[in-house]
Amino acid sequence: MIIHADPNEIPEAINFIRDTLKEKKIAGKDVAITALRAEDIIGAMIRHAAKPDEKIGINVIVSFAKMEVRISAQGDEFSMNELASAWQMELDDESDAESKSVITDLYKRVFGSSVSLKNSRGVNKAVITVTKSKYRQLYLTLGALVAGILTGIILKMCFPAALGETLTKNLLSPVNTMFLNALKMVVAPLVLFSIASSIADLEDMRTLGRIAGKVMGSYFVTSMIAILIGIATWHIFPIGNTVLKEAVSSEAAAATIAKGEGVSTSVIDTIVGIIPADIINPFLSADMLQIIFIAVMVGVACGLLSDKISCFKEVLSDGYQIFSRITTLIISVMPIAIFCAMAKMVLAMDLMSLLSVFTWVPTIYFGDILMMIVYALMILVVGRLNPLTFFKKYYPAMLAAFTFASSNAALPTSMETAGNSLGISKKIYSFSLPLGATINMDGSCITQMVSALFMAKIFGIPVNAPVVLTLAITVFVLSVGAPGVPGGALVCISLLVPQIGIPAEAISLIMGLYSLVGMMQTCTNVTGDAAVTLVVARSEGMLDREIYDKGAKS
Repeated sequence: MIIHADPNEIPEAINFIRDTLKEKKIAGKDVAITALRAEDIIGAMIRHAAKPDEKIGINVIVSFAKMEVRISAQGDEFSMNELASAWQMELDDESDAESKSVITDLYKRVFGSSVSLKNSRGVNKAVITVTKSKYRQLYLTLGALVAGILTGIILKMCFPAALGETLTKNLLSPVNTMFLNALKMVVAPLVLFSIASSIADLEDMRTLGRIAGKVMGSYFVTSMIAILIGIATWHIFPIGNTVLKEAVSSEAAAATIAKGEGVSTSVIDTIVGIIPADIINPFLSADMLQIIFIAVMVGVACGLLSDKISCFKEVLSDGYQIFSRITTLIISVMPIAIFCAMAKMVLAMDLMSLLSVFTWVPTIYFGDILMMIVYALMILVVGRLNPLTFFKKYYPAMLAAFTFASSNAALPTSMETAGNSLGISKKIYSFSLPLGATINMDGSCITQMVSALFMAKIFGIPVNAPVVLTLAITVFVLSVGAPGVPGGALVCISLLVPQIGIPAEAISLIMGLYSLVGMMQTCTNVTGDAAVTLVVARSEGMLDREIYDKGAKS
C-alpha cells in the first residue's frame, strides 16, 4: 500500500494493516499493538518526510519464520528516542516520577525489541515484527543439537582421527569458546545492573528482605528434596559392580583431585567470602556471590538516595537495557555454538571404553526427571499455575544449560526468558536467578548422591543409615559451598567419596561420561532456579499472568 505524507491518510494506512493482520488470523491484542506501533512510526515518517507529498510504502510480509509490517519513506533520520519523547510529552511538567516511569515502561513494552529503525541513503525503513513462529528457535536449536551429534559420529566412524582433531582444534573449539566467552563477558554486568536497578526501584526495602527469605528458603527445600531423590533413585536402580574396582586409574583422576586440594567447602567460609575485599576482583574472577553482594549494596544505596541522585537510577536502568540487548544478540547465534559443542563432545568421547559404566548415566537422568516432576508439582500446587506452560516457554534456557553444562553460561538466556516469556518481574528474577546459579544445585545434589552410592557398592561399603546421613550432609554443604574451580562438579565428588572411605581416585570411573551427565544436571539446576523464581513471583504478585498464559493453549 502507498500513502502520502499527509496525517489525514494515517487512518487509511492503519485500517489496511488491521484488516491484513485479521485476515492472517493474528490475535486481536497483537493487531492492536501493531497498529499503535505503526501509527507512531508513520507519524514520525510524515514529520521527517523529504517533501510534503512524499510517498510512504506499507507492506505486510509473511514468511515461514515470522510476519512483519515494513514501512519506508524518504526523509531525515529519526530514532526510537523521538518516539519515546512523544509519549513523555503526554504528561505535564508537574507529573510525578512514578507516572513518568509508568509511561516509560509502557512504551518499552509496546515497542521493545519488536521494532527496528534505520536510515539508508536518505530512506527511513521501519520493520515491525508482528509474530514469530513459536517453535522456530526450538527447531533451530534441537536441529543444531542433533546435527552436531550426527556430525561427530560420522567424523568419528568414517574419517581418520586426524581430521576430527583438526576440525576440533581449528573450528569447533574456537567457535564454542568464543560463544561461551561472550556469555561470560555479559553475565557480570547484566547481573550487576539488573539487581541494582530492580532494588533501586523498590519502594520498601522490607520487600527485598521478604523476597530474599522466600527465595533462599525455597532453594533449601528443593536441595533437600533433590538429595532424597538421589537416595531413592539409587535404591530403585542399585548400580555398581565390584569388578569395576580394578578399572580405577590414579593417573586419570590426578588432575581433578589436585584441583580440590586446599579448597574449603565450609558454609561459614562461603558466607564470609560473600563480602569482597575490593570492588574489582569479583568481576575479574567472575565470583557471582560477591557480584550479587555489590549489586545489592549499590541498589539499596541508590534507592535510599533516590531523591538526591535520581539520575543514577536511570543509569542503572539504561545499563540493564544495554546488556539485555547484547544478550539477545549473543543468544541469536546459539544454534551455531550448540552444533559445534555437540560435535566436539562426541569426537572427544571414547565410546567403547565407557560402556562398562554406562548404566550410571541413565540412572542419574532418571533422578533428574523425577526432580523435574517435583518442579511441576511445586508450580501446580504452590504456585497454582499450569506447569506445562512453564516448560513450554522456558525451554530456551533449559536447552542452553543442557548444551553448555554451565549455569553461568545459561544465566543470560534464563533471565531473558524469565522476563519476556514467563512474565516474571525483574525485581524477582534479577536477584533469584543469579543467586540460584551459585548456590542452588539440585541436579548436582542428585549426581553426587547417586555417584557416591554407586562407588560405595563398587568398593563394598555398606549403604546403611550412618553412611547415607554422612553423604546427605556433605552433599548439601558442597551444593552451597562448591569450589569455584574448573570441573567443580567432579571435584565435589572427589571431595565427597572419601567421607565414607572411598579413594578419591574412584572418580576416574566416571570422568569419561561426565560430560553427558553434566549437561542434564545443569539443565536441572537451572530449571529449579526458574521454578522457585516463578513460585515466589506468584506469591508476591509480581507475575504478569497475561504474558505467562499467552500462547499456552496453542
